[in-house]
Amino acid sequence: MLPAHHWAYEFVISADDIEAITNLLLEKETPLTAIELATAIIKRRENAVRRRLKQQYADTKLYRPADSYQIGDRLTFAALDYATGQVVSLRSGTSADFSAIQVAAVQFDEAPGTREFVVEFPGEHPLNNAQFNSHPSQVKADYTLEDILRDPQTTIVEQVNDSLERNPDLVRISGTWFVRELMVDVDIGHLHLAEAVLDMHGGGPLSPQQILAEVGGLGDMPLPLQAFSLNYAMNQDERFDEVGPAGQVLWHLKSLLPRMVLQVPAILQYSPLDYDRRLLPREMLQLEYDLDDEHSPLTSPVPEDEVSITLIYPHRRVGTLPINSETQHIFPDAKTPRIAITVIDLLDKEEYRCWVVHEHKYVFGLAPLYQKHHLPVGAYAYLNRTDDPARIEIEFDSYRPRTEWIPLADRSEDDRLRFRTAQRAVGADYDEMIIVGVGNLAEVDKLGKDIQTRQVPLVSLLRSLIHELSRQTPQGTVHTKVLYSALNILRRCPPGPMFTTLLSSPDFDYVGGNYWKLNH
Repeated sequence: MLPAHHWAYEFVISADDIEAITNLLLEKETPLTAIELATAIIKRRENAVRRRLKQQYADTKLYRPADSYQIGDRLTFAALDYATGQVVSLRSGTSADFSAIQVAAVQFDEAPGTREFVVEFPGEHPLNNAQFNSHPSQVKADYTLEDILRDPQTTIVEQVNDSLERNPDLVRISGTWFVRELMVDVDIGHLHLAEAVLDMHGGGPLSPQQILAEVGGLGDMPLPLQAFSLNYAMNQDERFDEVGPAGQVLWHLKSLLPRMVLQVPAILQYSPLDYDRRLLPREMLQLEYDLDDEHSPLTSPVPEDEVSITLIYPHRRVGTLPINSETQHIFPDAKTPRIAITVIDLLDKEEYRCWVVHEHKYVFGLAPLYQKHHLPVGAYAYLNRTDDPARIEIEFDSYRPRTEWIPLADRSEDDRLRFRTAQRAVGADYDEMIIVGVGNLAEVDKLGKDIQTRQVPLVSLLRSLIHELSRQTPQGTVHTKVLYSALNILRRCPPGPMFTTLLSSPDFDYVGGNYWKLNH
C-alpha cells in the first residue's frame, strides 16, 4: 500500500517524461506497452525521489536517544516525518527517575523556536532500534512498482496513453507504442503475401509472427518491430480484420468471416423500446434479473465460478450465446469489433471456433454443438473461463437423447403462432417454462419477418400469444416466462418492455405469481 502523501497520487505527466520514454523506444528499437512505458516513468520518478532524499539529508544525522551530538550538528527525526534541524545548545538534566541525562536544544528549519530532546540516554527506547528508525537515505519502500501501477487512485498508465495519442511521432497498435519514423517499411507486396497466407489457412486467425514466418520476414530488424510494422500496415487495409482478445493480435481475412459475424442475424436484432422500469413491481424485477436477457439494463458482479444461461429461441435458432450481465465477465474483451475464441465441449473435449461480437451482445458458432447434443430451447448451459482468455469451456446437463412431449409452435393460416404438444428428441435438462419447439422453421421465420415489416405493436402480439397459450392450461393463464419465450420466437424483446406493456394495457389481467390472462 502506498503512503498517503506518495507522489503518484498527484502525478501529472511532463514533457521530460515524454522525452524519456521516447528515448527509451529509440534505444530499445522495440515497441512497448503503455504499462511498460509507465513502469519506466515510475522507476525514473522513484530514482529522482531517492536522489533528492540523499541530497536533502546528505549532512544530517538520524536522531536516536542513545547517541551523542555536538552543537552545530544537523539532525533529522523519523518520528516527526523526517523534519530537520540544528543542535543549538546542550545541557545536563534529570530524568523522571532522577538519573542524569543530557538534553539537546534543536532549532528546526521550518518551525520557530527550539525543542529539546534527550541524548546519550542509557536506557532502552524504540527509537534506538535501527530496524524501525532509519536514516531517510536508507529507508526502503514498503511498496513495489506493481503497487503504484495497480493502485486505483493513480492514473499514470492512462496519462501515458493520452499524452502519446497526441504525439504525431508515435504510433499505437494493439496496445503497444513505437516511433513512426523507425517502423519497418511494409509495401503492397507484403500485404498481398499476408492475404495469401491467411487464405491458405482458411482465412485465419493467425498471429503476425505466424504470417511473418511464412512470408519470409521483413528484413533483419527485431521480430517485435517487424510484427508491429506489419500490424500497422494490415490495420490500414480493409482486407484484414483484427480478431484477437485484448493483449493478443490475431488476423483474419474479412471476406472469409462468417456472414453472421459481420451482420447481426435478423432474429437477434432488437429495436429498443422506451419503457419506465420504475413501474415494475419487485417480483417482476426479480424475474427480469433471473432471466438476465442481454438487452436488460442489469449488472452482475464478476463470478467466482461458472455462470449459467438458459437458451431462448433466437440463440438456439442461429447457434449463438448471449453476452448478458454475467457472461460478459466470461468472454474476453478487446477494442476490436470481433474476437475469435475457442469453445471447448467438456463432455467430449471437441473444440469449436466461435466469434464474440460485443457490440451486439452475442457469441456465434455454437450451432454444431447444439445439434450434436440435441439441445432444446430452454436448455441450461454452463460456462467457465480458463487460463487462456480466448478458450472458454461449456457444458450442459446432458443425457442420452430421448423422446419427450414439448410445446410446439407453428404458423397458422391466419398468420398467428399456434401451439400444440408434440414429441421431440431432447438431450439435456431444460427450463420447463422456456422450452418450445418449432414445426416449420422456414414458415415461422417468415412470420417473424412479416410481423417486423408490418410493425405489429407489442400489445397486439402479446394479446395473440396469451390467447393461444392460455388454451394449453386449464386455468386459462400464462406464466410470464412462457410468454417471454414465445414472444421471442416472433420478435426480439427483453422482459422489461413486455412487463410494462402487460401492466399498462387494459387487455391483460395480472392474477399473481407472474401469471397473466386476457381481460374478456
